[in-house]
Amino acid sequence: MTVAVSVNLSDGVILGVDSAVTVPGAAGEVKIYENAEKLFQLGDRPIGVAIYGLGALGARSIGSYLREFELRDPNGIVSADNDLASVAEGLRAFFTERYDEVMWPALKSAIGEKLDELPKERLPGFGLVVGGFSSHAYLSEVWQILIPQHGMPGSAHQICGQGNFTVNWYAMSDPILRYMNGMDSSTLTEIGTYFANQRGTPLTGDDWKEVLAIVSKHAYNVPFWAMPIDEGVSYARFLVELCVNHQRFVGGSPLVGGKVQIGRVTYKGERFQILEK
Repeated sequence: MTVAVSVNLSDGVILGVDSAVTVPGAAGEVKIYENAEKLFQLGDRPIGVAIYGLGALGARSIGSYLREFELRDPNGIVSADNDLASVAEGLRAFFTERYDEVMWPALKSAIGEKLDELPKERLPGFGLVVGGFSSHAYLSEVWQILIPQHGMPGSAHQICGQGNFTVNWYAMSDPILRYMNGMDSSTLTEIGTYFANQRGTPLTGDDWKEVLAIVSKHAYNVPFWAMPIDEGVSYARFLVELCVNHQRFVGGSPLVGGKVQIGRVTYKGERFQILEK
């Protein structure tokens, strides 16, 4: 598991991740390593990729598959003069094929015929956060790819379009939700269930809209539209460190941990740069 953060600003985009990776076994976790690479440059493009969830497919890391994608450059996706949507679609198709080749036979052997009945959301998987610039673009954007959920062509999700300046977080991000909004989604759901039980009827969609409006009113206001790129780097680092330090002190295995990895790319046209702490 991990945490990933993207900060999309007018001057560029920042991606941040932790570096812990869990090695699963039949009886639970076998080992947690704290120096996994989860942040990558994509060729010479102004594009970065952060990964979360599974750290490997079979015996190979997701990073090694990303390198294979660069070298194979299917349909010229990496080297083409194209938009970020095309790159995201190329990554989605490539990793869907690798998942089908490596994971499906292993899952079939372990689970059997019931595998076909399980929703993809319940299968072991991973996410890719793709941030950067389309060719000839002066504003950045962010895309999310979920494997195996995004198995259909065109199913990669644009998180931030050009001109949408905001922060997003992925995977184990409850500490961020509590910091930003005062509570996480589990707490909010339980409070809503309590009041529904008290009045004897479930909350309607309109009820939830009112509840969410109250929560949003008290969320911290960060002026991302005016944030300089270096402040965005500090902000992304702060949020990842918040999750790392939370996991460090609470009970249980620290599924988020290790060092913080931050990368950025700006409108100047350089390649995605992974920064040293």
